[in-house]
Amino acid sequence: MAVTTQPLSKRAQLEALVGELDPLQVLEWTPQEVVDKFLVLLSMENMAKAFIEHQISGAVLLALTEEHMKELTCAVLGQRVLFLEYLAVLKRHKRDADRSKTLWSVTTPEWGKQSHHHRCTGFCFQFCFPCCVGTREWRVTGQGIRWRRNRAAIDCCGDVETQFIDYRFLKDLELRKEPKCLCCCVAHELVIYADDKDTISGHRTTTPLIRAEAPPITIVHPDVGRAESIIRNAWADVRLVAD
Repeated sequence: MAVTTQPLSKRAQLEALVGELDPLQVLEWTPQEVVDKFLVLLSMENMAKAFIEHQISGAVLLALTEEHMKELTCAVLGQRVLFLEYLAVLKRHKRDADRSKTLWSVTTPEWGKQSHHHRCTGFCFQFCFPCCVGTREWRVTGQGIRWRRNRAAIDCCGDVETQFIDYRFLKDLELRKEPKCLCCCVAHELVIYADDKDTISGHRTTTPLIRAEAPPITIVHPDVGRAESIIRNAWADVRLVAD
């Protein structure tokens, strides 16, 4: 039996087209580009004159509210309501893009690099045999902390896994400076505590999922001070939205 799909309504089609717009490009639009690329898309060219006169650029477009639209007096109520709904789709798309944007990233060996090795023999081993050392790719976004553990180049059977901590489950952060190798070197560490570490995406390993009682996650890198500040700010934003 053939399966048929219902065609999208015009409104659904417009919402899909608006959702495809790149928010970063929208921010750079001139008032004329707002008319050509947004109002024309919505078949609301009758508002073009007011948008040009009031210099509604892309950045202003993303900040428009219902009160602003009333001040423009360029559309009847029904058209204004539809315009705001389409604009809400674009704003939601921008929020999603902002949350997924990389705020801080770094790749470290399993035991870090020269100034933050747990022991100097680790640096010597990595320097002499880089293909024998696995890596961790750390990425901090507006949504949470993601890291990927890659096996060493010569290890064809090792685990590869991607893990993620959502800021909603974050509990605390702690910066540490650990002296190594008879206090000649210092390891810069950021210790991450979370209530729930079961939020693992793309898990492709035989290792059991990390449970709540697992030890905290530690990033070892000289730039963890900046990472800690970025994470705290993003974490605060998430809690503000939740409240």
